Amino acid sequence: MKPLPVPNENQVPKDDSELVAPPKYRRGSMRIVALGGLGEIGRNMNTIEYNGHLLLIDCGVLFPDSQQPGVDLILPDFSYIRPRLNKVDALVLTHGHEDHIGAVPYLLREKPDIPLYGSSLTLAFVQAKCEEFGIKPICHVVDDKDTAKVGPFNLEFISVTHSIPDALAVAVSTPAGRLIDTGDFKIDPLPIDHRITDLREFAKQGEKGVDLLMADSTNAEIKGFVKPESSITPALDHAFATARRKIIVASFSSHVHRVQQVVDVAHKYGRKVVFVGRSMVRNMGIAADLGFLKLPEDTVVDLRDAQKIPDTQLVYMCTGSQGEPLAALGRIANGNHPTIQVNEFDTVILASSLIPGNESEVYRVINQLTSLGAQVINRDNAAIHVSGHADEGELLYLYNIVQPKNAMPIHGESRHQVANGLIAIKTGVDPQNVVLARDGDVVDLYQGKAAIVGSVPCHYVYVDGSSVGELTDEELEKRKILGTEGFVSSFVVVDTRINKVVKGPRIFLNAVAEDEEEFAAVRDDVTNTLERAMQDGTTDTGRLQQVMRRTLGSWIARELHRRPMIVPVVTDLAVKSKK
Repeated sequence: MKPLPVPNENQVPKDDSELVAPPKYRRGSMRIVALGGLGEIGRNMNTIEYNGHLLLIDCGVLFPDSQQPGVDLILPDFSYIRPRLNKVDALVLTHGHEDHIGAVPYLLREKPDIPLYGSSLTLAFVQAKCEEFGIKPICHVVDDKDTAKVGPFNLEFISVTHSIPDALAVAVSTPAGRLIDTGDFKIDPLPIDHRITDLREFAKQGEKGVDLLMADSTNAEIKGFVKPESSITPALDHAFATARRKIIVASFSSHVHRVQQVVDVAHKYGRKVVFVGRSMVRNMGIAADLGFLKLPEDTVVDLRDAQKIPDTQLVYMCTGSQGEPLAALGRIANGNHPTIQVNEFDTVILASSLIPGNESEVYRVINQLTSLGAQVINRDNAAIHVSGHADEGELLYLYNIVQPKNAMPIHGESRHQVANGLIAIKTGVDPQNVVLARDGDVVDLYQGKAAIVGSVPCHYVYVDGSSVGELTDEELEKRKILGTEGFVSSFVVVDTRINKVVKGPRIFLNAVAEDEEEFAAVRDDVTNTLERAMQDGTTDTGRLQQVMRRTLGSWIARELHRRPMIVPVVTDLAVKSKK
């Protein structure tokens, strides 16, 4: 077996200097470009082009990690499609998780009349998000086995099981061929809502002939099969049966199946459920209104009314399972929540997956809760979570059923994509037909063969407060340095007429452990270096500031083994006298 090429493990998008421009679109082919979701878990978005028409599949966000301080969200890079937004026939949404729908309002701000296709729950979540932006999207509700024609694209929707109800895969057909985007899926034989992954429909697609299968890669490295969602009920039941005071359960605000299990067990033990957190309250209200969440009568109470109910009869269902400091659980752990406090003998359940990169934040919250006297139940000490993504065994079934000519692993980091590609090869896909693409890679499907033909710029687009795309990687690097290494400023007055430092340098420190007196040794170096530079003809204050920055930076790195942000200021008396 020919080994697969391994993409760069670095999740930062390619530098533009690395890009090879794709050839002009070849009429009669399907061109696929991922604007997010390849080499990362999040901001999923695929574009399909046929003869000048564009179809978009998903439009999600990526949540920042500790290396991206101050960033709220990371969006797909719309620059590839921005000049051709009037050519977009539709945006298909596979399910209602943030990493697949979170960026929809940002796209619709640029072109509000792009038609959206998705299931009823997915589109209801999207409509609620868009209301916050003052946008009323054009929505077309579809379901399992429904078909639609948008421009030259024939769409067929397939039911899949995931950790949120109403998820769909989509088959896209044009004269150039047929592809399937699975979205996120697993094969759960006993789903909570009894809505299974429709393997019969996948088989029918396989019989028609599938030229390209774009399958979820998240759990491709994990052997075997994902346990049924219902398998965690005994662990939840045990936690409730042994709880001595109030129970706090943290999960994703869109995980309707998990919330349903918590509600059912709470009802069994006579406890009232309180939804906490704006997104949790909103999403569960939508799910209940649409019939996806079944709430026994008098089980759910408002947060204000919970104050009248004994702790032994309460369950708080909240957000913050990833350790987010501003989410409900983070505020509770920090003692900053206005209503809910953790006391000794309370039970806290983290009933969701741990997203890579969030480990330190999650364990910080666990330690805070434990120090307050709570018993914390999580995936480390109980079978309290099962994944919503297919393991290797399920992917093997999918490839054997569909028998695609080409495979393009999506939704995952590079190692996940490689594992997915190897599964495809095991089932008979030619290694030459396994496409391991990264964000921005241009894949052409032509005459039954898929291949990378070039790349387009595909950068991280940061949402920072009210700004979108204004924060640069260089500015983000400065934030990281400030947050980890501190700040050093240096002021000096020079007279370039006599090539002398006449005052200073004065050095000030902020968030640096050392005392300012320890910098006395470098002051003479700064003075001597600046005077030599002036004697050599450097009189521009900007260039003198660079000289001072280099001198300080070299000394601090050598003597203190750190690299703080350095802000040098040079004032020239000669310039002032001319004025």
